[in-house]
Amino acid sequence: MVNRRKWLDVGRYLTVRRLGLAVIAALLSLVILAPGSRPLLTWADTGEADPSEPAAAPVWVEADAGTSWKIFGLEIVGKIMSAQTDGAYSVVISTTPPEGGPPLHVHEHEDELFYIIQGTYEFRFGDETILASAGDLVHLPAHIPHKFRNVGSEPGMAMNTMTPGGFERFFVEIDQLPKGQPLDRSQVAAIASRYGLQFLPESPSPER
Repeated sequence: MVNRRKWLDVGRYLTVRRLGLAVIAALLSLVILAPGSRPLLTWADTGEADPSEPAAAPVWVEADAGTSWKIFGLEIVGKIMSAQTDGAYSVVISTTPPEGGPPLHVHEHEDELFYIIQGTYEFRFGDETILASAGDLVHLPAHIPHKFRNVGSEPGMAMNTMTPGGFERFFVEIDQLPKGQPLDRSQVAAIASRYGLQFLPESPSPER
């Protein structure tokens, strides 16, 4: 009798346990599968990107497409705007006349990558000065004072990738200033400050 009662108790325990697990499984199924219900765990909850959803749509820019600005003696064409990359980066093509180039400056936010398409440029960054020709790449991190100058006898061309994006709006604002007269330095400085850009006083180039 004792052994029989013991096995009956064990059987009832296993039956109750199976029923409990079945109820839990049913409740979970209702939560997950019910129309309009929120999944128990989403990619947003994990802080990871959903691999099924691309961060930004592919971009194709034709050779003659883009937005043009003429500032500081450079012709700049915006090829990929930051709005097209969810703010990750923007890409411009700049054409620089002989002896042309921007003054010494420093970016608070953007890293810059220059790919030289044609011509020869002198890049000055920190205490270094280098010559970069067609096919060369120059990476300039944020917070490093720099400038570049076309030292060739023909117009030079470079592709400039800026990350994160957004700095192209500086070109838009400068391009809207009155044409045919010298730029107002105070206006330029005010616009620059909104984009974390500071122009610096020139100092003699280091000996090479």
